[in-house]
Amino acid sequence: MLPETLLAFARYHAWANDRILRRSAEISDGELREAADLDHGTAFDTLRHLIDVNWSWREFCVGNDVGDGYVWDLGYALDDVAAVHAFSVEDDAVLYAYLGTLDETALAAVLRVSDDFSSPRWLILMHLLNHATQHRTEMARYLTDRGHSPGDLDLLDAFAFPVPAGDP
Repeated sequence: MLPETLLAFARYHAWANDRILRRSAEISDGELREAADLDHGTAFDTLRHLIDVNWSWREFCVGNDVGDGYVWDLGYALDDVAAVHAFSVEDDAVLYAYLGTLDETALAAVLRVSDDFSSPRWLILMHLLNHATQHRTEMARYLTDRGHSPGDLDLLDAFAFPVPAGDP
């Protein structure tokens, strides 16, 4: 059941990311880059952090060492919300496809995160999917305060509407 669970959470994850990024595009670049009471200082930096963590943990799970850099330091131009959104949609689709290749054995494989920490792949992937919840919540509040609420972001809402063609 774990592979199906991860796929369901990945579908929700992509759907919720898309809602936040679509509404973020309705706010001026200046508003997105002004200092705010968010974990990463600005709404724009929060959005980039959200997708960087998704990308870097997925890359780690497939065996690619991305080091301590950020996705935008490695040649990906993520200088505005449109670029962040496009990258997110593509990366969420890659994640969904990757999850579809994993069986119980692959998910149970223990990955060495650091010299003193290892974790089964499934737990790292659940962290990836759950981590974004905090930042989407921060962004939902930020957007709502500016009159651009993303609406409900409940898990079941992702399954109540048809999935657009090409999306997970």
